[in-house]
Amino acid sequence: MPIFKVFARDNSVSLVIRARCISCARRMAAERSPADEFVLWSDSQQSGVEWISNPEAQGYLTEGRAGIIKRISA
Repeated sequence: MPIFKVFARDNSVSLVIRARCISCARRMAAERSPADEFVLWSDSQQSGVEWISNPEAQGYLTEGRAGIIKRISA
């Protein structure tokens, strides 16, 4: 399953998420993060999503269940 990095455009926080697609990763970030971050992850003007092309090189496994793998705070 693909790995995505969902990030705040102000570089305050990023999430590494295993999900089926980009919109699935954004939805998972919004639904599974604290309530005060819902708007951040739902709004494409405030956050972005990028596909991690070689996740194994960064220590992430592509096999497994969908979910938030890591939270990175600035």
